[in-house]
Amino acid sequence: MEKRLHPAPPHPLRRDMRGSVLVEAAVALPLLIALLMGIWVYGSWFMTAHSLQQAANDAARAAVAGLNATERQALSRQSVTASTAALPLRGNRPVGVNSRENGGYFTVTLDYDLSGDPLFATTFIPVPSRTLERSAVIRIDER
Repeated sequence: MEKRLHPAPPHPLRRDMRGSVLVEAAVALPLLIALLMGIWVYGSWFMTAHSLQQAANDAARAAVAGLNATERQALSRQSVTASTAALPLRGNRPVGVNSRENGGYFTVTLDYDLSGDPLFATTFIPVPSRTLERSAVIRIDER
């Protein structure tokens, strides 16, 4: 005599798949949003840091035309003022400019505070630094 085993009917909750997409979305969507926010925040931070570095480079190059230290500082500040008008810096905070001459080298250091920026201040994504500081050094040939 041959015994046939009939499988038990599936449980009603195992067979109903209508809510599975909603549950998967509830798990995956916050992770996706956090990933996109991280890309946006870090992309903005890197763009701001790169733009500030370019402004420092331009200021150092502009200082080469100066005949003395005072003229070099004035030229570098003028260059920073012109460059920052086109930078993607948010807010009305000024860019700090510090320039010095030492041993035949002229150094321009720019600093910018990001703590007042709403994108960097209120986000749950940590940024590398709330203050950006970028420098450029150029050799001054004094003859």
